[in-house]
Amino acid sequence: MTTTKRVLIVDDEADICLLLSGLLRRLGYHPTCAHFLEEGRRCLRSQEFDAVFLDLNLPDGLGFDLLPSIKTVGSPTKVIMISAFDGVAERKRAAEQGADYFIGKPFTRKSVEQALQTIQV
Repeated sequence: MTTTKRVLIVDDEADICLLLSGLLRRLGYHPTCAHFLEEGRRCLRSQEFDAVFLDLNLPDGLGFDLLPSIKTVGSPTKVIMISAFDGVAERKRAAEQGADYFIGKPFTRKSVEQALQTIQV
């Protein structure tokens, strides 16, 4: 019996959450959306996720601030950073702080599928 993979999307843009959650559902995932860092923290405390799509800039801080809560010792949760700020510095910092993958906005279905394949979720 295979279980549906759970994915948390932390992004303040409602359109991004809607688009990404629809795509993830069609790909067989079970998405949950959070629009603020604190909302994301609550979701992470209440259940386990296989992956997190984490926006870099949120109304209550940077996505980087949530990485330590996700990447705890022994946690299998993978993190895909998403950002309109798609520069070398952002990609480098994301990798250094534990993100498993980085997607620039606007993203495509193909880039999302490629990210999920790369991180093997």
